[in-house]
Amino acid sequence: MLARFLPRSLPFFLFVVLSLTGAGHLRAEMYTVCAFGDSITAGWKAYARDGNGCVGCGGYEPSLQTLLREAGRDAIVQNWGKGGESTSSGVSRIGLVLSINQPRYILLMEGTNDLLFLSPDTVRKNMERMVNESLSRGVTPILGTITPDLRGGKPISQTNGELRKLATEKNIPLADHYTALIGSWSSLNADGLHPNNAGYAKIAQVWFDAMKTVDLTPILMLLLDD
Repeated sequence: MLARFLPRSLPFFLFVVLSLTGAGHLRAEMYTVCAFGDSITAGWKAYARDGNGCVGCGGYEPSLQTLLREAGRDAIVQNWGKGGESTSSGVSRIGLVLSINQPRYILLMEGTNDLLFLSPDTVRKNMERMVNESLSRGVTPILGTITPDLRGGKPISQTNGELRKLATEKNIPLADHYTALIGSWSSLNADGLHPNNAGYAKIAQVWFDAMKTVDLTPILMLLLDD
């Protein structure tokens, strides 16, 4: 019966959900978001440290935390960025991060270190392994494209094309940082590769926008679970 009811009534149903949420009639559920990646996630030079699961310690993580709280999401963002990491090291590390935290979302952005020596295909394969590991544990992965690098010499566009295809094939959200940043990257970076504070704020917004595409799902499931 529910399947017959929703198609015609979905706009009104969503209006009711949003109204209740905005009015505070639905209890916000606490959940964890894991920011996972290399030094661009960890926060070099903005705070200049590896994350190791810390909160408020650098990169885009503090800005994303602020955006989520301002939107009424009762979420904690943990920084699991690791400076200098390759995607193969990320594959080795992600299982422990997922088992420790059991997050709702994991934000995956890696590959720029690989492209010094390895191919876009290697990045795609390792990112797919991380996506599959997340999905197998019931965690929603959000895949991020690689950010620009003014130093040149890396096949970033080709790699990001593979990552976009991967997100489509896996039916998972994509945070297209490259497209959002490239036009203003000269004013958003600290050293050609790593973002400055303004760049991190922009990256946080891109992650936030990607999360919004799936963030209503838990509320809808709660209301539909009868």
